[in-house]
Amino acid sequence: MSGDNDKQLFVPRGFLHGFSVLEDNTIVSYKCDNYYQPAAEDGVIFNDVDLNIDWKIPSDKIIFSEKDEHLLTFSEFTDIY
Repeated sequence: MSGDNDKQLFVPRGFLHGFSVLEDNTIVSYKCDNYYQPAAEDGVIFNDVDLNIDWKIPSDKIIFSEKDEHLLTFSEFTDIY
């Protein structure tokens, strides 16, 4: 996806998802199918070694929220759900 091709990605309800922004001054917009409910939030830590996702950003340049820092590994997540 890029600003040049105007593509979009549909993520169905209940699917884990994340994104990596590779350009400065980027704006990311997304829609949800319901009102925001913090109690319904969950996720998997972005740097889970078992998932081995290459986010294309040097580890010392990654910016993520404090909330995301405390997420479970995928294995822990699937044990719960």
